[in-house]
Amino acid sequence: YSDFAIQKEIHRQTVIRNISKTSMDYAMEFAARFREKTSGKSNENFVARGSPVPAVSQTTLWQQLPTVRDSGLLDQLTVDQIKYQESMFEVLTSESSYLRSLYVLTEHFMENRELTDTIIISDRKTLFSNILKVREVSERFLKDLEEHIFKEIVFPDICNILHYHAQHNFSTYIDYVRNQTYQEKTYSRLMKSNEQFAAVINRLQELPQCQRLPFISFLLLPFQRITRIKMLIENILKRTKEGTPEEQTASKALTSVSKIIDCCNRDVGKMRQMEELIEISKMLEFDKFRAIPIISETRFLEKKGELQEMSKSKTFVNMRAKFSPVYLFLFNDHLLITIKKGSDRYVVMDHTHRSLVQAQPLDECFGGATYENCFNLIILENHQGRTMERLLKHRQTDPVCLVLFHALWSCVCVSDCPQVQCVEQYIAQQADELNLEPTEIVNVIRKTNEGWYEGVRLSDGQKGWFPDTNVIEITNEHVRRRNVKERYRVSQATMMVKCGKAR
Repeated sequence: YSDFAIQKEIHRQTVIRNISKTSMDYAMEFAARFREKTSGKSNENFVARGSPVPAVSQTTLWQQLPTVRDSGLLDQLTVDQIKYQESMFEVLTSESSYLRSLYVLTEHFMENRELTDTIIISDRKTLFSNILKVREVSERFLKDLEEHIFKEIVFPDICNILHYHAQHNFSTYIDYVRNQTYQEKTYSRLMKSNEQFAAVINRLQELPQCQRLPFISFLLLPFQRITRIKMLIENILKRTKEGTPEEQTASKALTSVSKIIDCCNRDVGKMRQMEELIEISKMLEFDKFRAIPIISETRFLEKKGELQEMSKSKTFVNMRAKFSPVYLFLFNDHLLITIKKGSDRYVVMDHTHRSLVQAQPLDECFGGATYENCFNLIILENHQGRTMERLLKHRQTDPVCLVLFHALWSCVCVSDCPQVQCVEQYIAQQADELNLEPTEIVNVIRKTNEGWYEGVRLSDGQKGWFPDTNVIEITNEHVRRRNVKERYRVSQATMMVKCGKAR
């Protein structure tokens, strides 16, 4: 997810803020909890459950609590100190609201017997994933926040609690978000193909517990929450005095939560890439030669689209150029040239490694409107070991065509990049560095004399720097393909020399 998409989704979804308690609920609970703490008693069964009520305008502020107002402390605190307390108190109120929403998802939907009877066990497992573990993490987190905040009216920094849970418990969110692609597909399929399931879901959504919010909104809660926690920490950090221990703790908490979100984003990207590869592999037909495995953990689709290829049937008798459509799939490491067969079937006509592809402009002798927007696609070595040239044409008005054309043109720029494989974990120390895990493969695009590489990770396209001591170069296939390209370059140069002498 991009930052823009995350922000847009948070604003669009109102579950977290709408399903919460009224100001009076929090005021009474806070006063009761504070009295219990001061009297030596505690209510261990306190949890953020109940029927959803208020709107955003009813959200509780720390300074509005009767216990705080009656204490007279507001007159002694500065505006900045009050804002600092509010920023921390919002973590508690929003977590309580979020947990109440999780209870709606688990008790109102997941544990509904009628809904359970409409789907098989595997679909139910995919649909709800590890939501019970997510709820348990939220319960523990909220309990720790309450025990810390309710000790005294003006409570100390909570970022140490945030940092601890990010380090030890929030990884549960990664497991949940990783499943989100399959979760969405399963829900969509069930709503279309299972009338009983759709009927029960629609009926449950209309009940008061849901506040007219759709079921899918509740499924999106965990990723929204972990993203919002990051925003809340940023707000705390903004209101923390510089150079204080509290600032250091807030920075650590922010770093820990940011890593969780990065992992979520990376895993979502990987799952979507894998899902896309699975879909593409189902569409392809290898009629004339042996099929190649499309699905790979290190492969992802960069561009696909339709271009026009000049027909080879052109003769001296019929000099008019004829173009027919070809459909290209350009992966990070491979190129497939296909012909479309039906709405979702493609027959593979040729394929090669991406580094063996070059795009070149036409010679000056090819003039006129017929060859406008045309270029030579040269395959230095295809799946049969042959060198092939194809005259292709893109439509200037088609944005998909243009993007594919520019991607093919850039193949020559990236084809000389050596590949390295990580043999020892590297944790990024700077913003422009790349985290690496053992077995990950990276395309190297730059090297320095100080022993640093800049590269692009194949699994997700992330770019950054890393030390050469943590990787080894993959030489076999890369060297072979580089030699093929060098032979082609020499042969082309020789041909040009011969043509010059002949003149």
